[in-house]
This record gives sequence, C-alpha cells and structure tokens, in this order.
Amino acid sequence: MLTAMTDAATLLRSARESSGLSARALAQRAGVAFSTVTRIEAGSVDPTFEMLQRLIDAAGQHLVVTTEPSPDNGVPRLSELRDAWHETTFGDEPDWTRFRSFLDRLAMRPDEAAPAIRNQPGPSGSPLIDTLLAGIAEKVAHDVGITPPLWTRRTAALDEPWTAPGTPRMQARWRESTPPELLERGLLIDEESLWRDRTTVGV
Repeated sequence: MLTAMTDAATLLRSARESSGLSARALAQRAGVAFSTVTRIEAGSVDPTFEMLQRLIDAAGQHLVVTTEPSPDNGVPRLSELRDAWHETTFGDEPDWTRFRSFLDRLAMRPDEAAPAIRNQPGPSGSPLIDTLLAGIAEKVAHDVGITPPLWTRRTAALDEPWTAPGTPRMQARWRESTPPELLERGLLIDEESLWRDRTTVGV
C-alpha cells in the first residue's frame, strides 16, 4: 500500500518497481498502451485519477488518497488585501485598517511571515495597491530575515511618487521615516502609519 508520494510519475514508478514489473508488463496487465505508462512516468502527462488507480491496481498495489490540514492553515495572506482600497476624489485610498491588522498579526507571529507573503496577489486594479503590496512583502521579509518572494521583483515602482495629502513639512517628515522598501517604489508612507511598535501590538 502506498500512502504518500510527491507526484503521479513518482507514485507510478515506485509501485511498478516494487512489484518487479517492467513498464511494458505493467501496460499489458492494465490493458493500456505501453506509451501511456512511459509518458506518465516521464512526467510528460498528468493521468486522470481513474487511470492512475487502474495502473496502481495492475501493479498489485492499492492507491490511498487522504487529506490533512495545510501547515499554513489560518495564516493571513497578503494576497487577500488586493481589494483593500477604494476610489476617492483624491485618487485610490488604501484601507489602512486592513493593512494594519495584517501587519499587527505578523508582528505577534513572525513565524507566519513567509507563508503570508509567499503568493503573488492578483491584479488589484490599482497601481498604487499593487506597488504597496510588493513593498510591504519586501519589508516583512527583511524584518524577519528571509529573502523576499520573487514576485515582488516583477512589480514596478510607481511612475509618479505617491503620498497622502499633507503640508510640505508633513510630507518631508514622512519621506524621512518611510521604509526603504516603500520609498524605492515611489511610496511616501511613514513606517508608523502601518507598522506599530511590537511592544504595543495587542495591548
């Protein structure tokens, strides 16, 4: 009985070899073309569940399929924040509450950082949000000492710098306190607007 393998090709090859069958002999037993077995084992085709089960049975083994909780179960996803914005008369406005909530969670559980930023968000419909998501992912990665996900490199900086409405003095102060991961992307957002002191999170 085989209970856990990485893919159909490895699964089939292991079942066949442990039964002492050649690919041709297995094909004959299963009543399929020889090329069917060789192509599956080469990984050039993905068999249907029924076909894989048929071949495993012909090898004298039993295919067992189980489910188990994902190790990332319950981890917040940065990709889920692609809709965390709305249009205003001044342009696109991020939903700061949702972004802060996400970052507060990671401040309390830094071990969740990697799975939280792993998946690339789909297009948000807002260049500002697409850029903000990439910048946040990079900063989160740097904060916990891991390599930023590759998808962040494919997200371009803004054509024109973005900052919240404010006086020139306020904007100058924001520029000084903006994390480099955001500043390099044309975002002027002071760090305290999104990242709270970890000692105050949850208080």
